Amino acid sequence: MSKGSRRLVRDMATLVQSTEDLSTVLKRYKKSSIELATRVQRGEPLDDIFPVIKGPDRPREVTEALAQFGAARHNVRMAMFVLGSEQGISVSAMGRQLGMSRQLASRLSIEALSRVR
Repeated sequence: MSKGSRRLVRDMATLVQSTEDLSTVLKRYKKSSIELATRVQRGEPLDDIFPVIKGPDRPREVTEALAQFGAARHNVRMAMFVLGSEQGISVSAMGRQLGMSRQLASRLSIEALSRVR
């Protein structure tokens, strides 16, 4: 297995884990949101609700999980461009396969290949 292949497999594993983490965080956020709405509907004041649902923690947790997911996704895309380059696939073809503009594909390819060198 080539270095590019190993990198892509490793980065995909990280992406899969960050997807699972994000899913878990979003489920907690959804549960807290439903609890908030239910308690507000019953007429409870927010000051009493926030400690129960861990009000400030949930948005921060979602933001952090989204950032980790975004970084993992970015790393996978760059690993794909490195492997594609190793395999002789053009930047345009990679961009088409990944559903992105030529400009974004070019930028990611330059970034990915500059990290390899």
